[in-house]
Amino acid sequence: SLVATMAAYEKGEEWLDQLLAHLESNVLYVEKYLQENIPEIKLHRPECTYLLWLNCKGLGLKGDELPRFIIEKAGLALNDGRGFGPEGEGYMRMNIACNRQTVEKAMAQLKAAVDAHMGR
Repeated sequence: SLVATMAAYEKGEEWLDQLLAHLESNVLYVEKYLQENIPEIKLHRPECTYLLWLNCKGLGLKGDELPRFIIEKAGLALNDGRGFGPEGEGYMRMNIACNRQTVEKAMAQLKAAVDAHMGR
């Protein structure tokens, strides 16, 4: 692991730059998608991570209803915000450190579930 760590610090700058650009692109995609397609869910833009906080309070789901909805209706494995403290009620945490196609599929699944839930 020492050799790998040294290589990362000495020769990993290009990879890191590409990674950061990719993550920012995924954040921008999710942000725009939510604004245009799922206005009930608001993105809390991350400052330095690949984990997005989604404010889902606009869906009107309380307690276990929100994570159940995300799993059963949207088919997504997001983290329930309540696991991070009482302030997390109504929030879900989404990992965007993946390829764009995976993010696009997740957003489409979320939109379909929210559209059905909201009756549109």
